[in-house]
Amino acid sequence: MTAIGLASVKGSPGVTTFALALATAWPVGLPVLLAELDASGGDIAGCFRLPPDPGVASLATEIRRDRDPELLFRNAQTLPTGVKVIPAPVGPGQAQAALTALAVTLPEVVQRLPRNVSLLADLGRLNRPSIELANSMDRLLILAKPRLADLVHLEGLAEAVPHAELVLVGQGPYPPGEVTDAVGLKILAHLRHDPAAQAFLEGRRRRTRLLRAARQIGAVLASPFELEPSA
Repeated sequence: MTAIGLASVKGSPGVTTFALALATAWPVGLPVLLAELDASGGDIAGCFRLPPDPGVASLATEIRRDRDPELLFRNAQTLPTGVKVIPAPVGPGQAQAALTALAVTLPEVVQRLPRNVSLLADLGRLNRPSIELANSMDRLLILAKPRLADLVHLEGLAEAVPHAELVLVGQGPYPPGEVTDAVGLKILAHLRHDPAAQAFLEGRRRRTRLLRAARQIGAVLASPFELEPSA
């Protein structure tokens, strides 16, 4: 099992879109589950016209009495792309309540997942309770635009979440080396702007620059595991 959190600290750099692309492009043969753990409310249910349940709210209720990792898959829905996702409630009130409960119980359940299963957690903007979940992740990817207005919010993050890594999104005046020196975080990848990203999020397009980049990043993140032989 590996748990990978994806988050931001400022603005909207496209965390949900990237998380969905990463899950879609995850190496074949390795099970992956996307959990939309955004305390401000989710986007995936609205984009794909999913029913409210099962999802994060039902997971938060059931996990109080059941810590079987299969619980995560029972509360997931399958997108047209084949990605299994636990969608967050659209409303921030219900999402915040669910995440407050899951911050205490979810890490224990995730640790019991089989070794070859990966969990991708869309944490949205880091705050309480998402910061608690972020600290429980094996890896934490912080998406940020390489601009001063965004980078200043990363100060102190290396001390608060030492295992955090940066994914830079779009263009900016600062090269990756200067960003690392300024904020103290390793840069995992630099995503170019993709005008088709919104169409991908809405399920209207599959071949995009973002998806190609996600395939490369997914191969790196999944590298500790050996792919299962194809049937």
